[in-house]
Amino acid sequence: GIVVVEVTVNKFGKVTEALPGIKGSNTIEAALLEAAKKAALSASFNSAPNAPAFQKGTITYHFVLQ
Repeated sequence: GIVVVEVTVNKFGKVTEALPGIKGSNTIEAALLEAAKKAALSASFNSAPNAPAFQKGTITYHFVLQ
């Protein structure tokens, strides 16, 4: 399944908020939504002192049955 997560990132590169299951997702399976949220919250980005306090974007996770 595909889970798209909307993330809010602060200027230090830390994900401060993650909302899984937004437009583009093709599953509502709770376990996949939670796994995607957990992964998004542990993601980090480059720090940019001159960046806005918070920026929004998306991360797309593709889950494959093993």
